[in-house]
Amino acid sequence: MATSSKSTSLRKAQVSVSCYFCKGQDIEWKCVDCNIPMCNSCKDTVHQGLQSGQDHDVVSIQDISQSSPGFLDVTSVVISSVFNSYTTTLPAVNTLLCSDDDLLYLVYNGQTSDKRQFVKGKILKSSIKILQTLKRNICDIAIDKDGEIHFIEHHDNKIQILSPAGEVKTVVDSSPMTLLAIHVSNENEIIVGLREPGPPFPVHDFSVRQVIIFGSDYKRRATLELDKKGNKLFSYALCIRTDSKNVVYVIDNFGNTNSGRIVAVDRNGRLKFTYDGHNDLGTFQPAGITITPSDNIVVAEWTYDALHVINSKGDLLGLQFIFKDLGIDPYSLCFDTEGYLLIGSGKGGSESHGKIHVVKMIDSLT
Repeated sequence: MATSSKSTSLRKAQVSVSCYFCKGQDIEWKCVDCNIPMCNSCKDTVHQGLQSGQDHDVVSIQDISQSSPGFLDVTSVVISSVFNSYTTTLPAVNTLLCSDDDLLYLVYNGQTSDKRQFVKGKILKSSIKILQTLKRNICDIAIDKDGEIHFIEHHDNKIQILSPAGEVKTVVDSSPMTLLAIHVSNENEIIVGLREPGPPFPVHDFSVRQVIIFGSDYKRRATLELDKKGNKLFSYALCIRTDSKNVVYVIDNFGNTNSGRIVAVDRNGRLKFTYDGHNDLGTFQPAGITITPSDNIVVAEWTYDALHVINSKGDLLGLQFIFKDLGIDPYSLCFDTEGYLLIGSGKGGSESHGKIHVVKMIDSLT
């Protein structure tokens, strides 16, 4: 994986959010309509000069902090440096995994089934060497400790395995339930999200929304569905990850708006927390999720092209708008064996293919 010999000065946690325009630290205002913080000077000289911003509601950051303390204590730097960027053969990298031997596994979920595909590759000095491709209606993938590729397809009820030779076999049939997401834990357990047949939304009282844990022998070990009050834990399990303590983290989607939340639940079904994004921002649209070595949770978020970092209690530690800062639109996330964060993105501007960015997170968040 890409490395760098250059030393980097890291900004520590607990620094002020920077001005959207000049990146200065003297934040005094926030535009409610734009959802951006700004200093006093940029409020008058830049934001007020924007034709679209003349009728916007701009409020004092002091008023915001009184109703939402701690906003200014969240670090605005999650990524300390970008080491390299690689162009893929896919229009976008919607799912991204990296195995212990630094092989990459990518999935593109296009609008039509004929465009969707899976790619297995390896990062070289200046490119990604393609080792295997599979053009199927793949929805999500997971890699077990033996390097076997588990995958599920859109609107299907089978967990399947892809061999290096390209052979496919079914290991679990969840009929009549439809599979939504798949993950393999550190314990080599296969964890999947499911729902009942029929339209996914709206979610009714009789809807069945589950996360099921299978052992490596594909026998069911646990079913996560309801909290202690009998309320549904999930609406639509879009993506699943686990930490070193086997806590399950789910990107829970709410419907056509793609708004959602992060649901953290232990394997006994006890709800640990839900994270709905920062209170001072608008719609939260989580797209990708990964876990750091210290069990912090990194979330890629669509609405603001941002990375959120939360701890295992659900507290926000860092929030960086990485498209504004670095030109990266995050779709998917994973860590490689050297501790670098890999960010899968979509095609941008005149580009025709998505990219994988190799970045370093600040030490206090990893």
